[in-house]
Amino acid sequence: MEAVRGSLKNLNRFEASRVGSTIRRVTKRKRVAFVLSGGGPLGGVQVGMLRALVETGIKPDLVLGCSVGAINGAAFAAEPNLRGIQRLERIWGRLADGNPDLMANTRLVPLIVELGRKGEAFSTQDNLRMLLEEESPARHFSDLAVPFGCVATDMETAGEYWFTDGDLIPAVLASSCLPGVYPPVEMEGRRLYDGGVARELPVGKALELGATDIYILQVGHLEGRDAELKRPFDALVHAYWASRIARLEDEISSVEGHCNVYRLPAGDVPRLRFDDFSLSRELADEAYEASAVYLDAHSS
Repeated sequence: MEAVRGSLKNLNRFEASRVGSTIRRVTKRKRVAFVLSGGGPLGGVQVGMLRALVETGIKPDLVLGCSVGAINGAAFAAEPNLRGIQRLERIWGRLADGNPDLMANTRLVPLIVELGRKGEAFSTQDNLRMLLEEESPARHFSDLAVPFGCVATDMETAGEYWFTDGDLIPAVLASSCLPGVYPPVEMEGRRLYDGGVARELPVGKALELGATDIYILQVGHLEGRDAELKRPFDALVHAYWASRIARLEDEISSVEGHCNVYRLPAGDVPRLRFDDFSLSRELADEAYEASAVYLDAHSS
């Protein structure tokens, strides 16, 4: 565990895109990594997956997260046990109930109007910051029980910006700063936003840090989309989906054959508006059931 912390601390946050040439495997013993993707309101899926992993007795040596996966990953790394899962369930239950409402301003006027107005973003991260400050048992990376890292995107370089030490909540806010919804986070002279723009599923990073067994907690929607285009907006969404899936599959294929990869199933995930957290409890339950069956089959 300390060897992983050492490798994480050596990660150059300002040149993360070139980190592959600077990090060596810490040991050859079995090392388990949980990698949590982005996914916005679908983040409840990861809560169910984490519960299934904990109940199966699978413990991580390393947790990496991006966007909503940074939120869930940091909370889990602070308490990687059933009590930590219960905390996450409470957090997502609050979000389902609109307490707090993370994107209140996005529903005041039609989305098409919001897209055309001036300014950097629809909303602020004030409510998300408040939620993290109320619920997080850790304030610094050093407070975490399991080594953790999260990624943001540097607006100027379009490269990865990794957080592995220092203040925890600002790092999580930067990693989960959805472009257009929240204004960029300014830290150390840099403007940062959602890590999913640069690297939504950092399984390659887990391999670089010595992982031998990688559990992928991806929230779903990797299946095909309807190619019928009725509006220009449909074409934009389909193009984004195609680009995203290609990057995800390339990332996963880059580590297959070099370590054991387990892709936990999300279950039947509905398509939700980016600010709709109302089904968080149901998403967690669905993913728990699917992942529990998957893990049981693989363990036997």
